[in-house]
Amino acid sequence: MIAQYFRIESKEQSYHLINGIFVLIIVSVIVYSALFSGTSHPIPALLTKVTGIVPPSKGLSQSFSEIVRGNIQNALLFNPNSIRVFSFFAIQIMLRVFFSILVRISSQKIQLIAITDTIISTAFFLWSFAPLIIYTAKLFRSVVV
Repeated sequence: MIAQYFRIESKEQSYHLINGIFVLIIVSVIVYSALFSGTSHPIPALLTKVTGIVPPSKGLSQSFSEIVRGNIQNALLFNPNSIRVFSFFAIQIMLRVFFSILVRISSQKIQLIAITDTIISTAFFLWSFAPLIIYTAKLFRSVVV
């Protein structure tokens, strides 16, 4: 369906389209962080508001706003996981550029490049979001058991 709108004719074009979408999403997160600061974020912490539970993701928006402004100490006060999570987004932009250049240089190896990209990105995602993933798994286990 997407192919009919973008006239995707090759695996290389598909790869660049997906990378472009990821970059757009990441840039949107960073722009959102730059536009809002402190308690002015329009997206509330619903879990905390509804249940009173304070998850490890609480304060990430405020932390990201501080990171974008270069206030690392303040960011860590809002959320101690913020640098780890923000690094995922920042490094993903660099990885998108790197792997897109690699695909342009060596498009005949696109399948190997895509697999390598997926493995690196997945491993980095799991490391970056580990505190949130572990918390969610424990919370889910406590609800189910």
